Amino acid sequence: MAQVSDVVFDVGRVLIDFSYDNFAETLRQHGLSCKGPEDFLEHVDLIAYEHGEISTEAFLQQINSLLAEPMPFDELKNAWNNLFSPIREMLAVAGVLKKHCGVYLLSNTSELHWQYLQDAFGLDKVCHDRLASFEVGVMKPAPAIFSAACNRFDLHPETTVFIDDIEDNVRGAVACGWHGIWHRDIDTSKAELQRLTGIEL
Repeated sequence: MAQVSDVVFDVGRVLIDFSYDNFAETLRQHGLSCKGPEDFLEHVDLIAYEHGEISTEAFLQQINSLLAEPMPFDELKNAWNNLFSPIREMLAVAGVLKKHCGVYLLSNTSELHWQYLQDAFGLDKVCHDRLASFEVGVMKPAPAIFSAACNRFDLHPETTVFIDDIEDNVRGAVACGWHGIWHRDIDTSKAELQRLTGIEL
């Protein structure tokens, strides 16, 4: 087996944790009738937004249409971005890997979150480049997003590993010839990355 020379990380729940609970509570305070974040997500076109099919303004308008007391856009943007917290040990792993091999990010996410994650957590410090679903109009686990990543990052599938917390996304990468790590806990993922890359973590 060829040694892995490029590592592609998912972001959410691999490098950065997130929860919709605070956002849902903010919306309830402004008159949202939905019971929880899952219920809220059924009423907005998040998938279209993360595909880049609708604008940030249109998405925020969808949210405001659900509220008895619509929020100013800047306030709503801040609330929508108030979901995230760093997984510091995994960010450190990415930083170590970056010194020795190619490190890239591939995420199903929206324009607003992508910019916020860079501003808040300095993602560029732990990777050489990054690609989001909204930029290419396709989401994991579709083969086209892995093809787009290969083109953007100049990857060779046989020497590339993809790590994601969603098993179907990992299977999508493996089906395209990549190595895959299904991220379930930090220690196991570190051990697999070390085994595949030969880099001490």
